[in-house]
Amino acid sequence: MLPKVDQEKIQFTVPKGACDCHVHVFGPENKYPYSEDRAYTPSDASEEDLGRLHQQIGIERLVIVHPSPYGVDNLRSQDGIAFFNQNARGVAVIDEDQISLPDIERLHQSGFRGARLNLETAGMHEPTAAKEKFLKTAKLIDAMGWHIQIYSNIALIVQLKEVILKGDIHVVLDHFARIPADLGLDQEGLKDIFELLESGKVWMKLSAPQRISNDPNGPAVTELARKLIQINPDRLVWGSDWPHSGAHPGIPRVKELVEPFHPIDDGHALNRFAGWAQDSLTIKKILVDNPTILYQF
Repeated sequence: MLPKVDQEKIQFTVPKGACDCHVHVFGPENKYPYSEDRAYTPSDASEEDLGRLHQQIGIERLVIVHPSPYGVDNLRSQDGIAFFNQNARGVAVIDEDQISLPDIERLHQSGFRGARLNLETAGMHEPTAAKEKFLKTAKLIDAMGWHIQIYSNIALIVQLKEVILKGDIHVVLDHFARIPADLGLDQEGLKDIFELLESGKVWMKLSAPQRISNDPNGPAVTELARKLIQINPDRLVWGSDWPHSGAHPGIPRVKELVEPFHPIDDGHALNRFAGWAQDSLTIKKILVDNPTILYQF
């Protein structure tokens, strides 16, 4: 069940074509069974629920990122894309050792435009294995003009920096690259992340700041967001991370139990983003122009 959240009223003019670049859809399990290897079992979160939220906050387009509980079976996300028709794109999860180019082409026809490497949830922290996975995936998707989306920690991303810069594939870093905002702008590895963003080959999602700070509304997150915008506003997109899955502090993840979503106010999150961006041109660039390019709307 989705938590009941009173959405904050939007306090700025949301530009036409605004895109939420990071959402998931889940369930029902009897129609879309979860992988046995999943780390958690989510509640249901439907297209209808998502559509109501987006209508409320002024979002017209969306990107469904295939979530880890389904493994490499992308059907749930594929059906979600079809529900929203031309207003939706997707990011798939693939097994680079099993999938073929015709499979990738079919996913492309269904609206997918990228492949996600969820290294963090999979517990992959070893650089050599991560590089091998990255290179195999890049070779598979290159012909389709897809990008690779990485969910990992700042230390591993820094280890991948050289291979990212040498290749032709664009890379999208999930959730602020999981930069621990409270450690400030002089922390180890952050210079490398800034250089990746500056290169133009790497994009970043200004999404889920609650994953990088105990105070997502605080000055540390604001400082980080504005620094990223200063470095390269042409390579940033925004995402809500709806319906807000994720581990709860102090509570172990047990896949036999349904894990509740976090009660996040997405209206407030969108208003907070506008505060980071500060002006209407930057808001439009990040909400409309950049997603149009990255996801081929």
